[in-house]
Amino acid sequence: MLFKSGDYRDFSGAELTFSPRARSAWHTHPAGQTLIVTQGTIYTGTKDGIVQIAKAGDVVLCPPDVDHWHGAGLSEKGVHIALTQEKDGKNVNWLELLSDEEYEGYIKEAGRNRKQ
Repeated sequence: MLFKSGDYRDFSGAELTFSPRARSAWHTHPAGQTLIVTQGTIYTGTKDGIVQIAKAGDVVLCPPDVDHWHGAGLSEKGVHIALTQEKDGKNVNWLELLSDEEYEGYIKEAGRNRKQ
C-alpha cells in the first residue's frame, strides 16, 4: 500500500508485483481503477474476452463495475501502481478465481491478436 484514502482523497494507491503466471481473481471496482505499469508487462482481461497488454509507461483504465482480472504473463513479471477510487467506502468486490485454463487461454489469444 502506498497510501490510503482519507478525508481529502477518495482513492488509494498501491504497488503490486506479479510474478510470471500470477494474476488476481475476477473482481470489480464500484468507482473504477487506474493502473500505471512501471515494469514488465501487465495483462488485463474482461469477462467478454477483451484482453489488454500494457508495458512499462502504459496506463490502463478499469471502468466501474466491469468484471476483470489483471496480472503478469506466462513467463515475465509485471509491476503496476493501482489507483482505486472508492464509492460508499468500498473500492473492490472480489469474485471467483480465474482458473489456469481461462488465464492461459486469455494470454495466448491476446498474443495472437497482437501479432495480427
